[in-house]
Amino acid sequence: MITIILGSSMILFMNALQKGGQEQMIDDAAAANTAHIQIHEKGFWDNSGIDYAFMPTEKLLKELIRLRKNSMITAFSMRLHADGLISYKNKTSGGSIQAVDPEQEKKVCGMHAKILKGGRYLNASDRMNIVIGKDLAKSVGVGPGGVISVISQGFDGSIAAENLTIVGIFQTGDPEIDRYLVVMPIAQAMNTFTMMGYINSIAVRLMRSDDIPVVRDIICEAVNQNEIEVMDCYELMPELMQHLEMDRYPALIFNFILLMVAAFGILNTIQMSVFERIREFGVMLAVGTRPGQVAAMVLCESMLITLTGIAAGLAVGSLACYYFILYPIDYSGMGDELNVYGISSSFSYSPKISALNVALTMTVIFVSSLLFSLLPARKAGALRPVEAIHHL
Repeated sequence: MITIILGSSMILFMNALQKGGQEQMIDDAAAANTAHIQIHEKGFWDNSGIDYAFMPTEKLLKELIRLRKNSMITAFSMRLHADGLISYKNKTSGGSIQAVDPEQEKKVCGMHAKILKGGRYLNASDRMNIVIGKDLAKSVGVGPGGVISVISQGFDGSIAAENLTIVGIFQTGDPEIDRYLVVMPIAQAMNTFTMMGYINSIAVRLMRSDDIPVVRDIICEAVNQNEIEVMDCYELMPELMQHLEMDRYPALIFNFILLMVAAFGILNTIQMSVFERIREFGVMLAVGTRPGQVAAMVLCESMLITLTGIAAGLAVGSLACYYFILYPIDYSGMGDELNVYGISSSFSYSPKISALNVALTMTVIFVSSLLFSLLPARKAGALRPVEAIHHL
């Protein structure tokens, strides 16, 4: 029973820790700037040009609003994207301009929380103000209050140029974002880039990362998939998916080892129980007990031990999870490695128990214990009464 308790509690805890960590990684990576789901014209993600723009349909907007009311998504934010040159005095650098609705963008990504001291994020009244990445600001030698010149291409093919004031500098930890990104208000960008109501993408933030496939399918039904592409964060950030896959296989191997330890513990225990009670079984068979009844008795004993062990193991595993929810494991020492995957919002991950985790743990251990109990139970039922009674 102790073997089963330890096995089931460890499987539950390790799976909960893995699930909690992976969900936090996905949420942190999405919060950096990508969001859980993006909607854009086909070809935009590969080319990221301002020419790949679309007009959101009423059907799409109604569907997004419905999903928000049903608490499946937290918020959605319309964005414009354009590559251009960023100049300050005699220094020039390439950059990527992203125009957003500041109030909606705060609900979609966490960039507003990454503004360095001495600056601020954009607000609803801003027009000619921007925030830029720390590395980009350093490369052109500008700080908060500085006025930079932005030169790019307009949606209609014209030259888009503007002088914009920096009100904040952000540091997300993602080298690509901090080195190239400039964020400006979408209200001004519509005029600067002559967008005429068109946008380049819609970023969607979900309540739960588990709902990504479901929400993606719902959105796909609301758009013309021949023209519009709906991509989730696994497609937007393939390196994150690779990291999660790499993390999944060692966990499966560890679970298998724990399962085998618990199963062989059951096999050894029941075999020893049968061996020590051979004379008892012989007497039972001699007085008329059927072999099937003896085998069933051994199986019932095994299942009673297993079920009691599983129940206790789930309780112990749940208590361990609760402890680490209160006191999360700190991964801040791995900050540089995690930043490669865009994971920079949080380095303290908590376990997360799911009904599927509990059900799988119970089912797998119960079935494996049942299978490993069949051999000793069959052996007990196959004893010959005379030989068993004379067994020392």
